[in-house]
Amino acid sequence: MRVFYLSLILFFSFQCYSQKNIDFSQKDKTQIKIKISNDFEKLEITNSKNKQTQIIDHLGTSITGKETHFVTEDYNFDGYTDFAAYRTDDGMGVYTIYQIFIYNPANGLFRELKIPDNAAPECDEFCDVQINKKTKTLQSGCRGGARWHTDIWKFDKNKNLILLKK
Repeated sequence: MRVFYLSLILFFSFQCYSQKNIDFSQKDKTQIKIKISNDFEKLEITNSKNKQTQIIDHLGTSITGKETHFVTEDYNFDGYTDFAAYRTDDGMGVYTIYQIFIYNPANGLFRELKIPDNAAPECDEFCDVQINKKTKTLQSGCRGGARWHTDIWKFDKNKNLILLKK
């Protein structure tokens, strides 16, 4: 029951968006503006610090028309705001698939968080992502056949994603 309430608190603490333009500030006062085009097929990200426009055009979209959403959160626990695009899976719709993008304050760009090739997690995508700020871990859970699987992820001191537990 405690896990259920913690999940609800985490879910409602996210800033979720479905509009076409998102603006937010980083902890160093850098303004980030994200323009969403073609129902999340393309993101145009501008940064007030470096005045660059970053284009992200490799977002996963639903083949069955399920809506994509947007959430901002500090996924790598560095104090800077990252973001994710997420949608319900195209199968039975029992979990949510996330594409997470991590902010790099040195160059002002976002990079997609990828599952490391050598990790061998139970889930091959980030699904039903939950953040534990106390332990600085990410939990990803998916369904395979009749079983549910959970992977616990952490960032090491070099900011590399590592699989702690599956």
